[in-house]
Amino acid sequence: MYKSMKQPILIIQQTEHEPPGMIADIILDSGWQYETLMAQQTSIPQAMRNFSGLIIMGGHMSANDTHLEFIDRQIRLLRWCMHFNFPVLGICLGAQLLAKAAGAEILPSPVRELGWYPLHPTFLIQDDPLFSELLPSGKYIFQWHGETFTLPERSVLLATCPEVVNQAFRISDKQYGLQFHAEVTEPMIRDWVECGTSESAYLGETGVAQLLNNIPSHLPVARDFCRDLISSWLKLL
Repeated sequence: MYKSMKQPILIIQQTEHEPPGMIADIILDSGWQYETLMAQQTSIPQAMRNFSGLIIMGGHMSANDTHLEFIDRQIRLLRWCMHFNFPVLGICLGAQLLAKAAGAEILPSPVRELGWYPLHPTFLIQDDPLFSELLPSGKYIFQWHGETFTLPERSVLLATCPEVVNQAFRISDKQYGLQFHAEVTEPMIRDWVECGTSESAYLGETGVAQLLNNIPSHLPVARDFCRDLISSWLKLL
């Protein structure tokens, strides 16, 4: 059966400013289809029987905001996915929601990672289908977050940074959480800088200028990394 005839991938998007970016293009280029659900406008499903995989994007809210129905429903859906070993990819807030669903704590980040940061593999990537051949040490990837998470029990830490240790983890063999944003495009980055008044104020004019000036050198590497990463994840479906 052709992949195009299979059930689509569900992408849950938290806000208009944090779309799937490059991930959407890679999905289509790989012969898959996807549906986008806006978390605050559409009811979150209770199960994933009509889909082949689940991708949860980032957002400014916290995984601790379980009083918000759309946050609580995503956590419940992720627990369903873990119970049935259903393929998941969580990006930034999506990773924190996955960690929360697995019983981890969501905490203030020791530093606000805003911009380009070097990502380092752990020794546990050797047999991982996504990271085993994808992540030379020190590859710069885009970050945009103020919270982090403890590592869930029975999970595998795959990538780390000196300041914010838990950057990529796997639960079972099909659920992945990524704190970083490999999916970004240049227009997305510029939009986040413009709309993220708190983040831009934190960086200051010099920090913002440095972040933007590093786009030409870091984004092509991050783009290749994203393509390899998502292509490998799609093979799990």
